Amino acid sequence: MNNLFVYVEGDHDKIFADYILSSYLRDEKSIELWPIKYAEKPPKLINKDIKSKYNYLFLSDLDNKRYPCITARKEDRLSNYNYLNSSRIIIVREEIESWYLAGIDTSLSQFSNLEIPENTDGIDKETFDEIINEISDSKKDALIEIAKYYNLDLAIKRNKSFKYFLDKLDGLMWDYSLLLNVFTIL
Repeated sequence: MNNLFVYVEGDHDKIFADYILSSYLRDEKSIELWPIKYAEKPPKLINKDIKSKYNYLFLSDLDNKRYPCITARKEDRLSNYNYLNSSRIIIVREEIESWYLAGIDTSLSQFSNLEIPENTDGIDKETFDEIINEISDSKKDALIEIAKYYNLDLAIKRNKSFKYFLDKLDGLMWDYSLLLNVFTIL
């Protein structure tokens, strides 16, 4: 089984990686996912870790209140984490909560009272919290509940940055497999 290291900002991103991405990658791609939270660690430590990895992706929210576009956000990440490869940075548009919301299937009874937009790309934390406050009093519990019943097909339709992420994963895994084959031949 191949390994993929995914650098995530915080707890909500890690829950998404642990519950949704891990099962998808393990079941569909035979890939073991290793999420690494980076926001609470010094950039020097994360840089050292990135330098030691080949097979990784780096997730970051867009945070459009501070960054006008994806390019500006990527440049910020590259300036803070100088061992990052630009092609390995995935910007979540707007925030990871938009990916959670994209995969909610309102045909399920526990989510039937929620109104999910057809496109969740612009959803921020505050809007997400307003929509899901009926699932649970605890945001963490709500995220886990969403993750347990996550509909990947709906998420791909509702969120372009999530679809881009999955496409990027497919490309990365193909590159990694090709590299392993080259080393095996040598």
